[in-house]
Amino acid sequence: MALLASFWIKLSSAFRSIWEDAWQRGVVMKRYLSGRRLAIAKTLALLLAGVSPALAEMTPPPPPPGPVYAIPTRPDRAGRVLAPVVVDGYGPVRFLVDTGCSGTMIGMDIARALGFIPPPVPTVPGMAMGADVTVTGNMMRVHDVLGPMIMPTMKVGRIDMGRFVAEDMVTPVLSFGDLSGAGGVLGTNSLQGKRLSVSFRRDEIKIEQSRRYSPTGYDSVKGRVHPTGLVIVPIEIGGMIVNGLVDTGAERSMFNPVLLRALQERGKPASLVGNIEVINLAGETRIGEVFLLPRVKIGPVSVSGLPATLVDAHAYTALGLEDEPAFILGMDVLGLSDGFALDFGTGSLHLRMRMTASGAPPGPSRLGDRGTRAGG
Repeated sequence: MALLASFWIKLSSAFRSIWEDAWQRGVVMKRYLSGRRLAIAKTLALLLAGVSPALAEMTPPPPPPGPVYAIPTRPDRAGRVLAPVVVDGYGPVRFLVDTGCSGTMIGMDIARALGFIPPPVPTVPGMAMGADVTVTGNMMRVHDVLGPMIMPTMKVGRIDMGRFVAEDMVTPVLSFGDLSGAGGVLGTNSLQGKRLSVSFRRDEIKIEQSRRYSPTGYDSVKGRVHPTGLVIVPIEIGGMIVNGLVDTGAERSMFNPVLLRALQERGKPASLVGNIEVINLAGETRIGEVFLLPRVKIGPVSVSGLPATLVDAHAYTALGLEDEPAFILGMDVLGLSDGFALDFGTGSLHLRMRMTASGAPPGPSRLGDRGTRAGG
């Protein structure tokens, strides 16, 4: 079974200064969701078999002070979306909700608490990128932009998510993962036919049945559910409509080289401002490029000068978007709303804008409009 897993993008201190400067100038006054200093792109994985865990008697750590589930971003801390879950009777623990990941993954600490013992990693010849290699045993092969890697898997009998339950799952076990206290990743295979609702104001996450109607007070963007279970919506960038993956696991938005060329051809080129360090789940690194994009508009949210990362990732190929302009919509854009709902039954994204003192939504935000260069 194919699944889109995640690799992490660590912000360089210079790139982070762009965002902190924007906050200080009052142009980034909303919230973002995702992993702690990290943006997530997507990878292609193949799940093979699993092991049977034995439940260990171990108490989950208490949640940290402050917001627990819908955590806003501050200048010194990225926010994220977390859901309380119980895994085979262990919990509740918080899982990072990643709508750009089609499979649920268990963190090593939780896996060990359930009695999981990692098998030895086999030596597999021919580990070149994109090679079709079958790994036998309780392991899986993961492809990402930095190269293939092998990860163990485990069988999970039951994951409780409040009113809903996922049963009889085989999940990869994250040995590397700066999840900042999260016990694992809740992917879209656990959200099929559901609606994920997030309220920053109330620090509230809801997983409900899919609904055809929009929540009261929300603007809706009609998209589609890809066969992988991910949601793709139309996004306007530089005056053209492109397909965008809605990714609550990505701290910063990303785009592919085809979009970069298309913007240049339309006379609205993106401006290179610096570099970031890309880190995958195996801890391997590569330097990526950060560009300031022309106006990005999704429903009622409009952002000019958005810093976004150029990533030629396998996610675009897995989604059939490798030959067209494509975008990964991260929390830097979604966080401009007061709350949002993503429906995995209808493929719709619902956004609620924060109101000003006059009762009207705020105007477009501007990011990086002074052309600050980072990591140059």
